[in-house]
Amino acid sequence: MISNMHRLIISIFAISLITNCSALKIEDTKVQKAIDTIITIVKEGLKKTNIPGGYLVVTRKNKIMCIQSFGNTTIPSNNPELVDNDTLFRIASCSKTVTAYLVGALVDDGKLRWEDKVRKYDKNFFLHNEQLSAELTIQDLISHSTGFKHFSADSLWAGGYACNKIIDSFKYLKQKPGSFRKYYGYQNIIFGLIGSVLEKATGEKYEDLVKKYIFDKLDIKNSSAIDLKYEVSRVGYMKYLASRFKYDVNKNGFFSTVWHFIKSTIQFKPKKIAICHAKYKDEVYPVDINGHFHVFPATSGIAFSANDFAKFLQMIVSGGVYNNKTIVKPETFKKITSKVVEIIKIKDNDYQFKIERFPRDDMSYGIGTFITKYGNNGENTRRIIFHMGGACGATSFYVVSPEDDIGVACVVNFGGTANSLFTEYMCNNFLDLCFNFKGIDWIQAELDRCEKNKELQKSFESDMKQILAPMENINKYIGTYTSDIYGDINITLNKNNKLVLSLVSNNKIRSTELQHVNGNVFKFPNRNLLDNYFDADEYVGFKYDNFHNINKFFISCFSEGNTVFKRKDEKINASNKK
Repeated sequence: MISNMHRLIISIFAISLITNCSALKIEDTKVQKAIDTIITIVKEGLKKTNIPGGYLVVTRKNKIMCIQSFGNTTIPSNNPELVDNDTLFRIASCSKTVTAYLVGALVDDGKLRWEDKVRKYDKNFFLHNEQLSAELTIQDLISHSTGFKHFSADSLWAGGYACNKIIDSFKYLKQKPGSFRKYYGYQNIIFGLIGSVLEKATGEKYEDLVKKYIFDKLDIKNSSAIDLKYEVSRVGYMKYLASRFKYDVNKNGFFSTVWHFIKSTIQFKPKKIAICHAKYKDEVYPVDINGHFHVFPATSGIAFSANDFAKFLQMIVSGGVYNNKTIVKPETFKKITSKVVEIIKIKDNDYQFKIERFPRDDMSYGIGTFITKYGNNGENTRRIIFHMGGACGATSFYVVSPEDDIGVACVVNFGGTANSLFTEYMCNNFLDLCFNFKGIDWIQAELDRCEKNKELQKSFESDMKQILAPMENINKYIGTYTSDIYGDINITLNKNNKLVLSLVSNNKIRSTELQHVNGNVFKFPNRNLLDNYFDADEYVGFKYDNFHNINKFFISCFSEGNTVFKRKDEKINASNKK
């Protein structure tokens, strides 16, 4: 039996533990000091990196501590407006986290289960082989554990190919052997397939489900889960309502739908949108995104204002609860933020996860959420959950430290993760301020990273010209080339006697003039063909057959499955025989 004295000692010890644990929590005054400092750093960083605008939000459990907007909606030559806390920014792949919580809420509501097979809702679903297609579950789709290589089929997405064509390409893309549910391979397309699965499972549109299960519960009224081209004008919104008119009639009846159409059009207020931007050859350009984010809305289709991202972030910091409303149950929140697949082989010089802060042996992906630790060269580490987003001239990042009840998010209208790590670095900087981690100037780290990338590009181009060789007779390159994955690409001559590469994606002709580099190698600005472009050129390399005829080529931006484009007509034309 335990004596009264022992009970007293145990009670005092327990009280001491509770007191010490609460003392470890970062006080609001310290967080506020970090906020004041990071706001100054972000302002300075935006100027140095030529990013037009963005915002920063900081939340604690049941409390929003900072909502701060910066800069302009676009560059000075493009009629900018000041960014405010209601300006909509595309959050790119941070949409995956929104989708994860949507799926979790639907699981809680009994609409589906994590272990449901995709084939349950789409009998025609097929990827690479029958076994994979039959076994793939909802959880597999949104945990990057299917075994495909990173970013599979993204080049078709960036090239503007139609949704069906992109999905069809997976018939030709193979998994890494033995990697199903074991190998981490970051996916956009496969993750995005969950949108159509949810629609088939519930009979409701993805954007309606987001509104019902996420936006409405978080009191989000300004943000969007539809293509932002519909949100900027009354005419645009009418087009959106018209695009779903048949669906709404089938669901709600003709007269109800007509009344909703009229009322919604009258009540509609245009929203302020942050224009996307990317950099090419040190110049920042507005990006014409052409609906890129909404080809697969579940993977990249959410646009948040600063006010609304703060509410979503507060929900995560509070474990799935917002203002005493349960968005997802505790067990579902734990499921989303627990390891599904381990991330291995992170290089020591990885820019995104700098070795001074991120471990190399303790990172994983859950469901729409990364899980790892953050520390000062391995010391004073904290478990964090986070996600990044970057595509088509927009980047975003959020991170939550659950044991500190603190979260921070940063969003800008510039880049893509290959173009900019500004949002990650600003969130890291904020954590450093809160945790007293020193040794990294994060703005300088971003400037150094960009400069290093330019040096690598210059070095690559210099190496290409070390042993100069002439091109073949220009007529030998002309023709139609094809591949199973991408279809036809034409090489023609323009009026300036320059080679032109052109293709048709989603009924749109895209073309670019080729600039000779060396021998049978040519280059072109990737912004000429791609929606999601970076600060670099792409390369086309022609190859010979056994008779020294040009009969195929590779292209650096369309290389799924090591694609080689072969002449469609095997008969060598007369000019090619010369």
